[in-house]
Amino acid sequence: MRILVYSDLRNITHSVRPEAEIFIKMAEAGHQLSVFSPDFNDEAYFKKAGIKTTRTGQKHKICYKTISLLRAELHRQDYDIIYATNSKSIPSCAFAAIGFNAKLVCYRGTTRGLKRRDPSSFLSVLHPRVDAVICVSNAVQQAVSKKLIKKNVTLASIFKGHELNWYTKPPVSRASMGYRDGDFIAIAAARFRPSKGLEVLIEAAGLLTDLPDFHLLIVGSGADQEPYLSAIANSPVRERIALTGQRTDAPQLIAMSDVLVQASTEGEGLPRSILEGLAYGVPAISTTAGGAKEVLKTGETGYIVPVRSPQAIAEAIRQLYVQREKLPAMAEHCKQSINNELSCTNSAKNYIAFFEQLVNAQ
Repeated sequence: MRILVYSDLRNITHSVRPEAEIFIKMAEAGHQLSVFSPDFNDEAYFKKAGIKTTRTGQKHKICYKTISLLRAELHRQDYDIIYATNSKSIPSCAFAAIGFNAKLVCYRGTTRGLKRRDPSSFLSVLHPRVDAVICVSNAVQQAVSKKLIKKNVTLASIFKGHELNWYTKPPVSRASMGYRDGDFIAIAAARFRPSKGLEVLIEAAGLLTDLPDFHLLIVGSGADQEPYLSAIANSPVRERIALTGQRTDAPQLIAMSDVLVQASTEGEGLPRSILEGLAYGVPAISTTAGGAKEVLKTGETGYIVPVRSPQAIAEAIRQLYVQREKLPAMAEHCKQSINNELSCTNSAKNYIAFFEQLVNAQ
């Protein structure tokens, strides 16, 4: 297949790598890829896999220059698939693809924000030129399905898989963070906004005052604002709640911890932090919001709890705390889940199969 990809691949960070590696594996499987991005800081990453790269320089959501650049490429060569992944690339590809036979596929990673009454949604998944949508989880697919107007859009749910060999950096040392080896550390790592449920998690921590070596570590931007600061200040375990702000070593901080907690109330697709934790052998406690419930196995790789229930989160943390001897076995289950159903290799195979399905259906 000939596949034109437009995504934001300026920096191959741990947040971008799962997507970029899918493209690499598709090229290694013999498919011809051309990758467009506003810019590249490491073109060699793609070129060594035989992938052509093109800079668009796009800065705004609608960019005539970018649309013209894409149309010129579509005139130059027949493509089977155009794959666009974000709020800038999807409208550019949608307008550029008008009049061409290539199937336009876009990516959706959240259950929120798609509204029939919002004109911006028609520059995204609801654009009439879109033929198919790859969703990061079944939860996202169900949310998209409810909003579609064009009923012949094909939907698929494909996880963004990871690989264990991406996670070879050692955990951050506990001593460097002020912890002892015997402490039990629950970590939350995210860009914190209201839907992340941080207030619920802080309340849950306050229900664990009887666990003397329990600590909550909060990693990411947005947590040093109200109402979170007041919630922490009023918590009976406030001395055992730490904020780090945004960190580039968040995966290694997760690896240092005993459990990752995702307290989201809505809007999740499939939190990357959960997969990073699984790759390091760290189980997760997650709410039913989004796709975590599709990948976590209760008692093996973590626990699923209701949304907005600090009591349920506290009970799940307590269960792991009092059964710490089970953590080594759970760590092995976590890593096996990445090696098996949640591997990047499987994701690439599923992408290829879905694209072939679309092409063969023409």
